[in-house]
Amino acid sequence: MFDVIERLKSEWTDKYVIVDSSAPELARFAHATGLVKTVNMNGRCLVEFDQFNNVGWYDVDPSCLKVVPKPQPKPAETKEKPAKPAAAKEGTKPAAKPAAPGKPSTADILAAARGKAGAAAKPAAATGKPSTAEILARARGGKAPAAEPAAAKTVDAEPEVAEPETPAPTPKAAAKPLAAGNLPTTTAEKVAWCRKHDAKG
Repeated sequence: MFDVIERLKSEWTDKYVIVDSSAPELARFAHATGLVKTVNMNGRCLVEFDQFNNVGWYDVDPSCLKVVPKPQPKPAETKEKPAKPAAAKEGTKPAAKPAAPGKPSTADILAAARGKAGAAAKPAAATGKPSTAEILARARGGKAPAAEPAAAKTVDAEPEVAEPETPAPTPKAAAKPLAAGNLPTTTAEKVAWCRKHDAKG
């Protein structure tokens, strides 16, 4: 058996073959040329066919193959690239379509938009627009308040400093009750009486 396989290898290896059989399973190789790579231990040729960019090996019985001369190499396929338009070759942009009559062009629209943006950027004083305070005053039905000087807004009134109260000294002895006819009546008389009698105590 091994002698038969070795004989088949020497006879078929590196030979170009075509399928010479009407077997349905070999119909897909009818118009292809194959190269025998080797012979397996079952006595079948392992063939690589030159179609569909397929590099697989197919085991085919030698009785279904026919040795042929080496085929001519296929010419390299040259794909023709589509010609570019003349404007694209020269690197020039196609001319802009003229604007329809009665419709502004893109340049006119952009110029108008820039003009509006420039007018909106001007301060309110330059255009004569009223301030927020004037608008609120008109809405309330009154006149706009006069602008206050900056110094009046920033300078705050000085806070009043309260004089420290002198704590009353603790009396050493209970004050003597006053006669009904000697009681002070006004605030000044009461203060004077308290200072006089507290100093004595």
